[in-house]
Amino acid sequence: MLVTGAQGFVGRYLAAHLVRTDPDLELLGLGRSPRLDDAFTHSIHWGTSRVRAPLPPGLQAVLESPRYDYASLDLGRQPELTGLLSDFRPHRIFHLASALRDSSPAHLFRTNAEGTICLLEAIHESGIEPPTLVLGSTGFLYGRIEPAALPIAESTPCAPIDLYGVSKLASEHASRILALRYGIPAIWARIFNLVGPGQEERHFCGRMTSQAAAIGAGLLPPVIVVEPLTATRDFLEVRDAARALAILSLKGAPGTIYNVASGIESPVSEVLLAILRAAGLEEQVTVELKAARPADLARYVADVRRLRALGFEPEHSLAGSLGDLLAYYRGSVAEAAARGERRAYRPRVFASVEADAAYRYPVEIEAGLIERLPERLQALFPTARMVLLTDACVLEVCGARLLEHLRARGVDADLVLLPQGESAKSARVYLELIERLHTARFDRRAVLVNVGGGVVADMGGFVAATYLRGVAYVNVPTTLLAQIDAAIGGKVAMNMPWAKNFVGAFAHPRAVFSDPAVLRSLDTREICAGVAEALKVAIIGDPDLFELLEREDVAIRNGHDARLLGEVVARGSQMKIALLAPDPYERNLRRVLNLGHTFGHPLEVQTGYNRLLHGEAVGFGLAVATAVARGRSLCTRATVDRIYGALHAYGLPPKVARADLLAACSRLDAIRLARGGRLNFVLPREVGQVEIVEEVSDAEIVAALAEIARDPLIGGCVAAE
Repeated sequence: MLVTGAQGFVGRYLAAHLVRTDPDLELLGLGRSPRLDDAFTHSIHWGTSRVRAPLPPGLQAVLESPRYDYASLDLGRQPELTGLLSDFRPHRIFHLASALRDSSPAHLFRTNAEGTICLLEAIHESGIEPPTLVLGSTGFLYGRIEPAALPIAESTPCAPIDLYGVSKLASEHASRILALRYGIPAIWARIFNLVGPGQEERHFCGRMTSQAAAIGAGLLPPVIVVEPLTATRDFLEVRDAARALAILSLKGAPGTIYNVASGIESPVSEVLLAILRAAGLEEQVTVELKAARPADLARYVADVRRLRALGFEPEHSLAGSLGDLLAYYRGSVAEAAARGERRAYRPRVFASVEADAAYRYPVEIEAGLIERLPERLQALFPTARMVLLTDACVLEVCGARLLEHLRARGVDADLVLLPQGESAKSARVYLELIERLHTARFDRRAVLVNVGGGVVADMGGFVAATYLRGVAYVNVPTTLLAQIDAAIGGKVAMNMPWAKNFVGAFAHPRAVFSDPAVLRSLDTREICAGVAEALKVAIIGDPDLFELLEREDVAIRNGHDARLLGEVVARGSQMKIALLAPDPYERNLRRVLNLGHTFGHPLEVQTGYNRLLHGEAVGFGLAVATAVARGRSLCTRATVDRIYGALHAYGLPPKVARADLLAACSRLDAIRLARGGRLNFVLPREVGQVEIVEEVSDAEIVAALAEIARDPLIGGCVAAE
């Protein structure tokens, strides 16, 4: 048998159930992530600490069976998938690989629809006997249902309310057509709300139980933060869901849809009360309500008569499942957090950016790497001529030595100097650089090596993108901001008087080489400006990085611990790479990486590109986004205080005259122009989760600035003059 999405929440439990119940089974799990035998791929919380969600002991033991194997393979790589199926020849396949609900539209459809199509095409092309195929879908395909139409039968018309649902419905339609075409006996399982140890905290039961367990352990104040408790849901224990999927593969009718649920409607208010009662906190906790999610449903319960006709009955009660989930947090999660409190920093990190299906480039992070860079560059470009683009400051720190060592190895290497500062990203300087390269007879086989901070990476990349219609370039970032952000992703540009990065291109480098040891040459202001970009990606999706930045603020500001700075760079870079993966050319204009930049860029323009460092402007943008989110009740006061506290620890936001802050609002139209007529403002919901709203009014931003000015911690950043 074969299970896709085998390291996901349902995939883990299904694999364990199949191995446990069939002594003759050989099971192969597939997934994009590397094999993990002790944890899920996602993280959860123990108080304010974030840990990789540990596998419950019984689950871990089963998955260590010699009858279970795992292969890391993206379903989009259809030729490899076809070969694997041809060799393994499964007689049953469970397709559970899926993008998450809040993924970008491109990633949703690539994973949920295209991935499913690739799987069915690979089954057909492999030449194997068509296996029974159980396709995991979602109960939220049905959309908003009138109370009179409950419970929801499989025959209910589908009207999904978000793109996740649309992508899953597209997957169903495409797989139905292909299954009929290729004679594949396919069954669709529309899975409703699951609960059980290890589930992600984006789901209600996981999120509430995490908070309750931490409050009981004295790790959090006695406040539960939750959306309005007016909805009902149909909850099913994940072990029962795994058993239901196995029954469908044996007894389900091909071509048929089955609701996988309990058939019991549970008010979420009562579920929360049950969690608090199990934790012994029923009378001790204050419930704080936040805004409901834009796409949410009032009442939901499934008609499960079709599934029960196959002999399925749930074996676990909701109360028992919640008790198991609470015990999981108090046991396995607490132990994992204790083990991980002082994790060693990685001395060396290799990653890669997938610009498209045919092109990847490496990102290497290691202290001392710049000393070996001549050898690495010569290995990548053995016969190429090279030109180093840098500024006078970086030339003194490491550029001159790099140029000397390249020449010592016989490389034909020249030097071009760029003026320092953001003002160098101008049309005048751009044309001067083009002319200097032309005078130096720089041809299309040559390589431009950008050695410096964000300005060098941006300007050098844009020159490389446009000179002779495009030449190869490499980034060697020497500031924290550039190592985390500017050097990675291929967004290259120059400024115009009316807008930052207004003229530019997408042109990915051939490689990025980051040496955290060179960051020792930076002053505290430069380090703190770089931390703003680290805080950005941490707020978007890496609470572990946020916690590291909070815990080690003194050492990071000091700038002398290359191992610590390397960990910050590694985490920030890897998070950015993960966020780039679904959309490396920004065809989707709703990019979460714009957090802090929607207001930060106009502020840089307003202050003439010379009074603020880019990271300082981003820091101000993070504060504004947080204040707007609080004004819309998207985040709690505790989240605001935590973000403001982290900014304050690094001297952010900088002091800016109130008049300049207000004037920056008038420059937001340039942002709208670049984003299809809308701001697409990224707002934090909590550390590790953001939401994009299409528009924010000037009045909201003015109110946010007033709120920031009143804050006792960072209020001084709004200056009277």
